[in-house]
Amino acid sequence: MRFHYTQVFLLTWIIAFWVYYFLTYGRVEEKHERVVSEKYGIRAKWGPFFGLAFVGWSVIILIYFFHYDSIDWVWKLAFLDSTPVKLIAIVVMCLAFLLNVVFTVSVGKTIRDAFAAEEEPTLVTTGIYGYVRHPGYLALFAVAFGGFLLIPNLIALAWLVYTCVVVYGHTLEEESKLVQIYGEAYERYQREVGRFLPKLRRKGG
Repeated sequence: MRFHYTQVFLLTWIIAFWVYYFLTYGRVEEKHERVVSEKYGIRAKWGPFFGLAFVGWSVIILIYFFHYDSIDWVWKLAFLDSTPVKLIAIVVMCLAFLLNVVFTVSVGKTIRDAFAAEEEPTLVTTGIYGYVRHPGYLALFAVAFGGFLLIPNLIALAWLVYTCVVVYGHTLEEESKLVQIYGEAYERYQREVGRFLPKLRRKGG
């Protein structure tokens, strides 16, 4: 059985993502969220939907790996099914993975250290966080977009829209939580740094 290079790439990407996640940030994320929820009385309404976005893409990719013709199952957007588009998508997804690593190295380490010491994580505003407030969520946007370009059909398009809506809603919920935890420090950070894209800074400002 011969596989298309996009099948191999997507399967490799999703396996690498889950392995990296469970070996790093995923080891303490659930515990950290539970501690924050209990301490501040915060309930993540978007949380389950957010997690489903990851699971959904994993399922779509697995189906695509074992059934290449699944790209034709529900209204393939043929104008996107070309080598240049696929190469762009691969680059986008590789950059997304790199961005996810950068995110994990910075804030993930802070959370792990704080959780081990039973202290509140410090607010990270340096490194990649000096340019965007949510690099991890930006990476997920890029992954969803790249996944859609590699599997350009109505199913992937619908899941791209779902992912964008859920990630945006989860982001707003996350920021409300961070304001409650860090107060004025985070509100000042919001004014200075863009949510998903860097803010244009005026000269002399």
